[in-house]
Amino acid sequence: MSADLERSTPGSAKPADASDVRLSRRNLLLASSAAAAAPALGTAVSVQPARAQQRFDYPTDRETKNAARALALEAILVEKGIITGNSVDNVLSFFETQMGPFNGAKVVSRAWVDPAFKALLVDDTPAAIAQIGLPKGMAGAEGEHMRAVANSPTVHNLVICTLCSCYPWPVLGLPPYWYKDPTFRARSAREPRAVLKEFGLDIAPSVQIKTWDSSAQIRWFVVPERPPGTDGMSEADLAKLVTPEGMMGVARV
Repeated sequence: MSADLERSTPGSAKPADASDVRLSRRNLLLASSAAAAAPALGTAVSVQPARAQQRFDYPTDRETKNAARALALEAILVEKGIITGNSVDNVLSFFETQMGPFNGAKVVSRAWVDPAFKALLVDDTPAAIAQIGLPKGMAGAEGEHMRAVANSPTVHNLVICTLCSCYPWPVLGLPPYWYKDPTFRARSAREPRAVLKEFGLDIAPSVQIKTWDSSAQIRWFVVPERPPGTDGMSEADLAKLVTPEGMMGVARV
């Protein structure tokens, strides 16, 4: 594994607990707010510390440093009137309760038990999503023009964004930090089989790998293959097996 990918792939880091995930999301939202507000902030603050988060070369106490960075950046944005004191918490709560990978898991588990739904999902993703009554506003907030592709015994799909970090937030939540890594983006487009192997996913030579480049116009997600031995499981129990990594194509379910 290359040094860059070793720092950025999920398998190389310790499992994130709920506080780590929330901190990562807070940093992402604050960095986005700071970048958008840079002209208003003038020279009072540099957004470089938040952007440097994407370089992945943290010291061992990175959680402490990230927490301090998030608090400092949030305080400056509040002071400048860019956001209010509870703006970030409200947005985080929205992603934790209404928009996230739990929605994608519902979509995938329905596709596993309903072939007609799966066919519609691949043909007309928004229409299929509307059928299962997911929260209002699923088409907005980075969910515009979502498209699904289905894995099969002969085809494995991988979703990337070579330009930046376009991602279907309504069904996958906020993108993980490694998804934005320039090394991951470039190498996945050039040598997807090698990159997937570094993720611990060894795709047989007989299986075709298709790479789908998300953009502001189309945001892709993957319907992974249904795991063997799950024939007697309910749709709700199947949904518990689905992971964001599986819906990105960097892991099996």
